[in-house]
Amino acid sequence: MKSPILLIVSCVVLLLVLSYPEEAKAASNRCQQRNFFPGKCGNDGIQSCLRDFKKMTKKSHIIDQCSKCENHKSPSGLVQRLCHCSYPSASPCI
Repeated sequence: MKSPILLIVSCVVLLLVLSYPEEAKAASNRCQQRNFFPGKCGNDGIQSCLRDFKKMTKKSHIIDQCSKCENHKSPSGLVQRLCHCSYPSASPCI
């Protein structure tokens, strides 16, 4: 009786281990999005970027990570920050 149970448990564990890389690969696909916002980055530039993206985009509920904030000066002298953010996606990015 112990052998069939051990065999079933082993098969279940094997199936879980073999199916995991597919899920990990799908979850690691992230779409990048960049945009200019007014003002300088400051000490909390990445958090400011995340807040501004959430205010302005249709994808605000899924943008969950910003990685970089860069200060830029436009030709007119206006100071802007370029925000680099991303969100998880199961499908190819547009």
